[in-house]
Order: sequence, then C-alpha cells, then structure tokens
Amino acid sequence: MYLADTLSRTYVQDTIKDYPEMMYIVHSISKHLPMSENRINQFKQETKAVSYLQIVLKYIKEGWLVSLKNVPNIVKPYFKAQNDLHTNEGLIFLGDKIVVPYTLRRNMLQLIHEAHFGMEKCKKRARELMYGQA
Repeated sequence: MYLADTLSRTYVQDTIKDYPEMMYIVHSISKHLPMSENRINQFKQETKAVSYLQIVLKYIKEGWLVSLKNVPNIVKPYFKAQNDLHTNEGLIFLGDKIVVPYTLRRNMLQLIHEAHFGMEKCKKRARELMYGQA
C-alpha cells in the first residue's frame, strides 16, 4: 500500500525524446496516407489554423507539462495519449492514425459514409485511419 502511494506521487521530470525508429514509421505512414495531395494539404492547413492543435504540436515538439492540472482543458485528451503522439510535415499522428482537426470531421465522416459500407463498417474504418478529440 505504501509503495503504490509513493510511486503514484513520484514523477519523471525528463521529457520523452522521439526514437529514430518511431520517426521513420511516422514518416512512412505520412508518405503513404490513403489521401490525395490536396486532402493532405487541407489537413496541414486546418491543423495549422486550429488553436488547440497548435498547443498539441508545441507540446509534442517541446515536451508536455508534468502535471495534467496545468494543461488546458481542450488538450487534456491528448495529454493522456502523449507517448503515442508524433508529428511529421505539419500533421499530427496518434500511433498510425492521423489526427483530424474538428473543422474537417464532418467532411471526413461524409466521405466515409459515401462508400455505403453500413454504419458499423464505416465506424470501424474511421477508427482505423483517424483520431479526433476535443
């Protein structure tokens, strides 16, 4: 009981650095995204325009704050996934999924539904390719 309490209050002050292998994977994913060049550019522009994604980009590049209390509410969902977040060429990835700016979510959902796979297959496909939060 005491050990668990002690460990829960001990935190690492160092920021986690990107591993070269992970950067290679992210770079490979961004080069082979199932999107047109125009759509990729649209994602880059919207990621740059959305203020909370700029905060996330800053934290990815410079390191996250140690305490969740100091993180703005709108980026708290990303704080919980900070070890899986990476950036490449102005895009944000959570693992192998691209982070979709809220300004593009409706449009992306319409594109997925246009395939007429049915609700469950559309949801599954969206979860495989994209991540949207906040």
